[in-house]
Amino acid sequence: MSDASAADSVNPQVDADFRAPWPGVAALAVISVLFGLWSITGAVLTRFPELLVPSAIGLPFGIPALRLFPLGETTTINWLVDCAAALVMLAVVWMRLVNSARRHPGGGVGRAFSAGLGATVIGVLAGNLIRTVYLSFVLQEGPGAYLASLVGGALVSVLWGAIVGLFVGAANALARRITRGAAAPESGNDLPTENESSIAETATARP
Repeated sequence: MSDASAADSVNPQVDADFRAPWPGVAALAVISVLFGLWSITGAVLTRFPELLVPSAIGLPFGIPALRLFPLGETTTINWLVDCAAALVMLAVVWMRLVNSARRHPGGGVGRAFSAGLGATVIGVLAGNLIRTVYLSFVLQEGPGAYLASLVGGALVSVLWGAIVGLFVGAANALARRITRGAAAPESGNDLPTENESSIAETATARP
């Protein structure tokens, strides 16, 4: 076992940080479910019809949505593609947040927030890429239109990922703050204070 692995196995802070991705991924999963509820998305689209412009030109709307069954008259294949895209999105965010916790076990709240934001942007990009490719086959796009769909889908995904990433980053930052706050008293009890160390050295130095 390497020194880094041994240190990780005995460092409670590292183990605590590995649990941090759960709140961020859970927040993203909830938002994904909300995107799949027509009672919510329909009301938003009615108030802001401009959000339908990307869908009108063959680009995916929002982020991949998790649904228990197809919405309205959409096909089963379309529903399965959306669910697969949502699962890919969640998996990408989970892996990136865990990797961030491994690389920066002592990172602060700001790093946790930026990690959640960046992971969400990448996750939405990955999930919407699946939807974009599927829509291009459905619409039977040519090479030029397909390339335009990829570029447009990427731009839309970055925008939605940044918006949703604010909530995911906040959840991840809150989890990091709570985890660090809980670990601080425990680690503080294991180390002598500066005064205790000075007293011990003075007592040892006396004949």
